[in-house]
Amino acid sequence: MTMSRSLWLAFCLCGIVTRVCAQKEIATGDAALARFDLGSALKAYRAAHARSPDNYEATWKLARALIDTSTISKDADQQKQCCVEAEQLARAAVTLDPGDSKGHTYLAIAVGKLALYYGGKRKVSLASEVKTEAERAIRCDDKEDLAYHVLGVWNREMAELNWVLRKFAELLYGKFPSASLDDAIRDLERAAQLAPTVVPHRVELGITLASAHRWQEANDNLEKSLAMPRAWVTDDYYWALARQTLQRVKPHLN
Repeated sequence: MTMSRSLWLAFCLCGIVTRVCAQKEIATGDAALARFDLGSALKAYRAAHARSPDNYEATWKLARALIDTSTISKDADQQKQCCVEAEQLARAAVTLDPGDSKGHTYLAIAVGKLALYYGGKRKVSLASEVKTEAERAIRCDDKEDLAYHVLGVWNREMAELNWVLRKFAELLYGKFPSASLDDAIRDLERAAQLAPTVVPHRVELGITLASAHRWQEANDNLEKSLAMPRAWVTDDYYWALARQTLQRVKPHLN
């Protein structure tokens, strides 16, 4: 066997070992999430991505874990840093596999979270990308429930923009984009239909129905979310939102 062939085989073997190790770390992260241990999941996905930065699954799952960390963290600096890193990873995931929905979905979520740290024209510009990426995710997979969730929240927030930000949006889009609470409700109902065990879908639907002053439906959906079993690491955060919103909804019930 020539030296060059030996080196080629060694290189191939090294690549195989790296991919296998990365997959084992991903499996470890998945198992940690199944027991709601986000810290261990984040550590495992980081290890997988460090071993194999071009591994699409490791990349979008690390982005997802960072997004979830930003959601439940009480530290403002950590929240923003997680969003920044998640956005970078989600963009990398989209580059690695532009035809899969996960990269687009988590890019939409990461950008949406980043928009919370900005005001004015930058906020509206980021909101435009949120919608674009969520729609791309749906084109890749029309059963991507999280993408419908993102579109629902986008519609609600655009419908509730103040006058100044509406003017920024008109400058960016040419005219104010079509967005309504009815569209938001439709998208969130679709998300809940596709994934009926996902607590955040039901909570955001309840919040949106409250924004539309559909008080009884809002109450029913929020109460339903509180009766659902825990299915994801951020559910406690969303249950707290549900309880908070119910305090606003209850006085409007007959």
